[in-house]
Amino acid sequence: MSDALERKGFTVGKPISYIIFIGWALLTILPLFWMAYSSFKSNEELTRNIYAFPHDLFDNKDDEYVVITPSLNLIMPKDVKENTSDYLLLESTSIAPNRKLLTQFLPKSELSPDVANRTAGDLVYVNELPNNLQRKISRSTMGFNYTSAFVRGALTKKFLNSIVYTTVSTFSMVFLSLMIGYAVSKMPFPRLSAVVIGLIGLGYLISTNSVIIPLFLMLTRIGLTDTRIGMVLVYTAFGIPMSTLLASQFIKGLPDSLIESAEMDGAGPFRAFLSIIVPMTVPVIITISIINALGIWNEFLLVLVLASSEATKSLPVGVYSFSSLTSTQLGWQLAALVIATAPAMIVYFSFNRRITQGVVAGAVKE
Repeated sequence: MSDALERKGFTVGKPISYIIFIGWALLTILPLFWMAYSSFKSNEELTRNIYAFPHDLFDNKDDEYVVITPSLNLIMPKDVKENTSDYLLLESTSIAPNRKLLTQFLPKSELSPDVANRTAGDLVYVNELPNNLQRKISRSTMGFNYTSAFVRGALTKKFLNSIVYTTVSTFSMVFLSLMIGYAVSKMPFPRLSAVVIGLIGLGYLISTNSVIIPLFLMLTRIGLTDTRIGMVLVYTAFGIPMSTLLASQFIKGLPDSLIESAEMDGAGPFRAFLSIIVPMTVPVIITISIINALGIWNEFLLVLVLASSEATKSLPVGVYSFSSLTSTQLGWQLAALVIATAPAMIVYFSFNRRITQGVVAGAVKE
C-alpha cells in the first residue's frame, strides 16, 4: 500500500514540479523576449501598442520622407556637413516626425533629376529611389534604434568604460582576495587571521546605500571623484569581502603538505602562492570573476553618483539617460538595454556550470 502511495505521489508530484519550473522559466524569459523584439519598434509604435510585434521600422519600402534644410538639431555626418548642397536631406514623416531624428542624406549625383531638384517641403517616397539607396534606407531604418542609441546616447564610450571598470576591478579583487585568503588560511597566525576574516565578513554586511554619501565626500577630498581609477578602487573595495570569504574557504581545503613541500624546496610565501595556490584555485577564481564581473557590469548607483561627466559614465547610466522629465525614447532605451544585457547573458550562460561548481567547491572538507 505504501509503495503504491509513494508511486502515486511521485507521478503527481513530477507534473506539478514541471509546471512550476516551466512557469518560472516563462516569467523569466518572456520579458527578455519582449525587450528584444520591442527594441526594433519606433517610439510611436510602442506608444500605440506596447506588446505588438515590430512593424513600422521593417515595413519601410513605401515610406514617405519630406525634404528639409539644415538646422541646429540635425546631426549630420562630417562629409555631408561640409558639402550640404551635394546632398538631399530627408526626414521621415511617420517615425519621429518634425523632430529631425530619422533622417537620410542622399547624394544628388545618384538621384534622378526629378528627385534631386526637389526643395524643402516636397515629399519623396522610398520606392522612387535607386535600388542601392532603397536598401541603404531600409537597413538604416531597421537599425534606427540601435544607431540612435550609440550616436545620440554616446554608448560607445560608456561601453568601453564598463569594460575597463569590469576587467580591471575584477582582476584586482581576485588577486587581492586570493592573497588575503592564502594568508588567513595557511599562515601560522590563527588569532590575527580570525580578526582579519571577521572584519572582512563585517564589510560584506555593509550596503552600498549606507556609505554612498561618506564615500562621495572621501573621494572628493582626495580628488578621485569622477575618475576611472576612483571607480575601479570603489568596485574593488566592495567586491573584496565576498571574494575573500569564498577564496579562504576554498584554500582551507587544500593540503598543507603542498605548502610545506614548496618551503622545503626554498620557495618563499609569495612564490608558493603564485606557483601552487593560484593554479589550484582556478574553480573559485572563475566563480569570483563571473559573479563580480556581472555585478560591476550592471551596477548603477555608484557610477551615477561618483561619475558625473560623460567621459566616466558606464553603460547602465547610458541606458537611463534616454529618460527625462519631458519625454522618454522607449525604442532607444530598449535598444540600449539589449546592448547592455547581451554581454552579461552570454557570460552567464557560458559559465553557469562553473559558477555552481566554484560555489560548491568553497565547502570542501579539510
